[in-house]
Amino acid sequence: MSSEARGRPNHYRILDALRFVLALWVAIGHYAIFPLFAGADVATGYMRLLTRAWNTVVFGTPAVIVFFVISGFCIHLPFIGNEKLSIGRYYLRRYTRILIPVAGALCVYRLFGQRLILWGERSVLWESPLWSLACEEIYYAAYPCLRWMRNRFGWKKFLPPVFLAGVVTAATHPHSVAWHDFGPFGTALLLLPVWLLGCLLAEQSAAVEVRRSAIRIFGWRFFIWLGSWAAEMLHFKAGIPYTQTMIWFGVLAYYWVREEIAYSRHREPNRFLAMAGAWSYSLYLVHVQGMQLFGWLKVPYLGYILNWTVVMLFSLGFAYLFYLLVERPSHQLARKVQVFAKGRAAISEKPAGALPSVVEGGEFFSPEVPRP
Repeated sequence: MSSEARGRPNHYRILDALRFVLALWVAIGHYAIFPLFAGADVATGYMRLLTRAWNTVVFGTPAVIVFFVISGFCIHLPFIGNEKLSIGRYYLRRYTRILIPVAGALCVYRLFGQRLILWGERSVLWESPLWSLACEEIYYAAYPCLRWMRNRFGWKKFLPPVFLAGVVTAATHPHSVAWHDFGPFGTALLLLPVWLLGCLLAEQSAAVEVRRSAIRIFGWRFFIWLGSWAAEMLHFKAGIPYTQTMIWFGVLAYYWVREEIAYSRHREPNRFLAMAGAWSYSLYLVHVQGMQLFGWLKVPYLGYILNWTVVMLFSLGFAYLFYLLVERPSHQLARKVQVFAKGRAAISEKPAGALPSVVEGGEFFSPEVPRP
């Protein structure tokens, strides 16, 4: 284990790094993959096949599904056990941390010309990252009840009917190519098993064994990408929409995140990726607007590679600015809310200047996640 890991034993920094990588993956999926073969002569069958294959490497929807696993993990970790939860303070903290950035994002969307229709088939909900945030809000609202049911019945009795409900919900629109046919509550029910797998992983995390094999973890990373690519091909080529496959991809994501946690106990993730995880929520919310801002500047064409690089840097820079002005203040405000009674308050104590953590009510975009 690295010296940094020994000095900071109470954080799952791998989840910070994963959040940034996943948010960046979504951003690239909404723009374009790195133009490795841009300008290549596609007259030959070989080069045409290679170019088309390269363009299918990034598919953003599965990355959001991994977010759900991480979200369930981060929400449930500080609340494992039977201790009574202060419902009012829990909700106050949740919605302070989440809804202030969402309100800021809606203002940004309006400034960039997106109509703020919040309900209906063509609402901003389905044309922006807000569809997943709508599911998150439903999970946060339902969490006290879900926690009680887990404590009352246990995972073996609780998870199977939830999975069945998700599968049945997916079957109500077997040919739907987008989530809007299910509506916010239907989509949330369909993907609830994935979120609960994150809660399950939170309870298992303390017992996860150390994995030291680099070959094993890179094999898992390739495997999760392959699952993402397979879902993309099924959606666009085989007529099996991702609305039918994402619940099963979520199972694969659960095992992958578990492997990442196990390997991180041997080798800490890249510290720059982990630091960038602090503003991954902002990147997820406003990455498109950063790209639009570059377009407004009427910058002369710089070439395939340089143009792509500058656009992505504008996206990252705009997201970081949003984090500084909107997201970070909301986190600081939420930290003032105590979720448990005084007997548990000591858990939330951190050194002055430390970034907020999941014990302080973090969600899948909170900057740091403590390790038991």
